[in-house]
Amino acid sequence: MSDGRGRLFGTIADLYDRYRPDPPEGLAAFLGDLEGRRVLDVGAGTGKLTRFLLARGARVSAVEPDDAMRAVLSARSPEVEAVAASAEALPFADAAFDLVASSSAWHWFAHPAAEVEIGRVLRDGGRIVVAWNGLSRTEAWVRDLVAMREREDDPYRRPRGGHADLSAGPFEDPADFELAWEWPRSVEELVGVFATYSGALVRPDAERLGLFEAVRAAAEARSVDGVVVVPMSLRGTAARRVAR
Repeated sequence: MSDGRGRLFGTIADLYDRYRPDPPEGLAAFLGDLEGRRVLDVGAGTGKLTRFLLARGARVSAVEPDDAMRAVLSARSPEVEAVAASAEALPFADAAFDLVASSSAWHWFAHPAAEVEIGRVLRDGGRIVVAWNGLSRTEAWVRDLVAMREREDDPYRRPRGGHADLSAGPFEDPADFELAWEWPRSVEELVGVFATYSGALVRPDAERLGLFEAVRAAAEARSVDGVVVVPMSLRGTAARRVAR
């Protein structure tokens, strides 16, 4: 994972945890039964997916290279083994996990090294689930906001995609999935979401404040009783580890 990216988001770790979306309940259907399973969250950030996994009975280890992001995770989930490492060099034994999951982080990994390393720590028949959870582009007003958020000169910009190509790893039966869901937010909460994107963080102060005002105006125009319903999309890919 990019060191530059880590330094960028680490500066706003608390805001990231406060404003970024939690996984929707529907993600559980793609993860399967987690009770008692040993699960690895890779690129765990501040632990949003980690907490989702814990709530469903998993025994979770988390990998996050950024110290500030990992500190938030550990403060909120002290029972979790949280280690400073990357997807390309996991400090775990072969076949140690029943499931490896990653949410909104896959585009930061180096490929195919990540697929090979994740395949190493998965048991035979174990599953990998890669997901992206974010704003849906199904409505024009959201597409306009996303366009304002992006910057061509953002050195941390990555194509986020929605499905993972797992062909470089030891996986079989890949299946893409997608789930539309809705996220009610206050106007200021939606502004807070945009304050956590790299496209905002790399801007000069005046330009960044201008972006926030544009988001605020768009949210206020859509709000009902102070709440704006944001269309969201969970997309990803799941597969199974082949027998060694």
